Amino acid sequence: MPELSLVPRCLNLSPATKNQVRQLKLRISTPLAIALSIFAGALIAVQSQVNGELAIALDDGLFAALLSFGIGTVLVAVPFFISKSERVKLLVATKGIGKTVPVWLTFGGFFGAFFVMMQGVVAPEIGVTLFTLAIVSGQAAAALMVDSLGLLGLTKRRLSLARLLGAGIAILGLVLSSGLGVAEVSGLIVLPFIAGFGSGFQQGFSGKLATVTDSVLISTFINFVTGTALIAAVMFTLQGIPDLSNGWPTNPILYLGGLVGGIFIFIQILVVRQIGVLALGLSLLLGQVVTALIFDLTAPIAEANFGPLAYVGVLLVVVGSAMVAIKR
Repeated sequence: MPELSLVPRCLNLSPATKNQVRQLKLRISTPLAIALSIFAGALIAVQSQVNGELAIALDDGLFAALLSFGIGTVLVAVPFFISKSERVKLLVATKGIGKTVPVWLTFGGFFGAFFVMMQGVVAPEIGVTLFTLAIVSGQAAAALMVDSLGLLGLTKRRLSLARLLGAGIAILGLVLSSGLGVAEVSGLIVLPFIAGFGSGFQQGFSGKLATVTDSVLISTFINFVTGTALIAAVMFTLQGIPDLSNGWPTNPILYLGGLVGGIFIFIQILVVRQIGVLALGLSLLLGQVVTALIFDLTAPIAEANFGPLAYVGVLLVVVGSAMVAIKR
């Protein structure tokens, strides 16, 4: 059965970790699982929209990213406060960093941090649709590199013409969606493309860490902690203490970015055993791109000018990324 390259990295779990997923004891039908997967993809676009709006309200993209990641860290930490056994497992894992747990595996959160920083800094400038298309294209490029070189301990796979063509189609779609010609393409799309490229590697780091620690929860928590630390370091280095003289945004929805990210991760783990990584990845892709387009048409956070070529570009990114996602 073909597999998906863009998503299952974080689902490469050890038997003990898979048992944790089984203990959820939630059985759902295949149609519902697919619907939840599309919803999870939509959540990625929702997070970009929310974090972008928070950045505008604060007039500070980096502080918005820190809030989003910080809130996510607190939420992921809740089980450790509730369960003594989880605290013990976390203590064992942290003491093993540099020994049984390679230090480099803890760097996965850096990729996530850069992703969220770009949501706060770039998405308000180019819009959620273009931001999302750049992310997806970057993920496709990372999938090709990881598979063709056998990075992160994964099986080395031949770089087929179809997958290479798919990557080219996705990038062409990104260019068409960002302007009517190459000369009009915003240079800012490079940043979310890099963020998407990095997220492809983050999935590999997270999967390895979950295997070594025998815990999805611990892997997720370490990612959030290291990511929050990086965002804080970048923010304080570049701009110092945030200026909150105008007060905090009063709309509570703007603080939901971290929660949305946590729900997205949970749904992935829940449905992948039911529908497989291929259906999961393509459903995520569909939900992500379509929702981003809806946001930019109904509640844009940046000026968007959609012509026929823009819609063609969206279609090309979806088709091209799907070609890359299916391992041939």
